[in-house]
Amino acid sequence: MTKKVIQDKLDILFNKQEILQNRLKNIPFKNQRHRQEFINITVLACLDELSEILRETAWKNPKYIAGGWKTTQKFKLENYKEEIIDLWHFLINLSISAGLSSDDLFKRFLNKNEENHERQNKNY
Repeated sequence: MTKKVIQDKLDILFNKQEILQNRLKNIPFKNQRHRQEFINITVLACLDELSEILRETAWKNPKYIAGGWKTTQKFKLENYKEEIIDLWHFLINLSISAGLSSDDLFKRFLNKNEENHERQNKNY
């Protein structure tokens, strides 16, 4: 996939999320307090979504993890995917609150990915 196509898709996601947050009157931020409250609530929402993501996996099942105790727990792939999408909404909100555009996010991600590879090359 070319950078252009990836960027266009990311632009669409950011645009749709900005439209939703405008509709909810979460943005534009009225002041720094409003921005901070938005960030706090969004981080809490991310933590909750991470818990929901974990709940849709078999993380307690001893068949998959040492020390597990709940043999009836199943990995629910479709539910897992839906929770990841919920998390993406909130991650985009955090990006918006930081003033990161989809282009900024793309470039910063690539830079960090390169740095992580360099760290692995140096046995980080």
